[in-house]
Amino acid sequence: MMMEAPAEAPVPGPTRSMRADIPADVFPESAEAAPGFDAPPPVMTRSANVTPQANESFVETLKSVPVAHETPSSAEYKRAFDVTLAIDSTGDDTAADALPGRGNVIEGEALVSDRVEARLSGANFEIVPMSPDVQALSPLTENVWRWSVLPLSAGSHDLVFEIYAIDEDAVVPLRTFRDTVTVQVSGINRAIAFADQANPLFVLLGGLGSAIAGLIGVVRFFGRR
Repeated sequence: MMMEAPAEAPVPGPTRSMRADIPADVFPESAEAAPGFDAPPPVMTRSANVTPQANESFVETLKSVPVAHETPSSAEYKRAFDVTLAIDSTGDDTAADALPGRGNVIEGEALVSDRVEARLSGANFEIVPMSPDVQALSPLTENVWRWSVLPLSAGSHDLVFEIYAIDEDAVVPLRTFRDTVTVQVSGINRAIAFADQANPLFVLLGGLGSAIAGLIGVVRFFGRR
């Protein structure tokens, strides 16, 4: 017996991906990808030039401690002086007692981690570190950073202290201090400053002029005899 075909063929139901039954937290990218496995999962890339950011748990471990730094009240051109920064994480309420105390002492506070980096910069100075840049904070005594600073020009110039927290893969700026140092020129340093800042051609012509004037004087002296 032959059976008649139905007047209308049944309409296929909507297809369902096997991935639709998997929670979104297993495949977080499924919120943006089309249903099913047609769209490949996004590839996470990271530029080599991007500095890693500190995570929130690391920031929460930072603690506030006393900080103090010292710069001279005045400085002499081309004569080196010492600059000192101290951080006290022992529980004391000041870090100034770790400084020499012969110049301008500035006190403050900063959030710090267990490992701290301190830097000193100044466009008109030659700066040489005299202690490690990165130090693990001691619970027993103050941590001290020292630099030898040579002024390269006269006038009022800035020295900038920068304090950083060191995470496993990130360096976090914590605090910046700026001091102004007045560099003076006196005595024999005036001649040194003039020689450093004068135009070399002007100095050469001046020297030649002096030599010619001396030679003319010698010729006139012997011509009269």
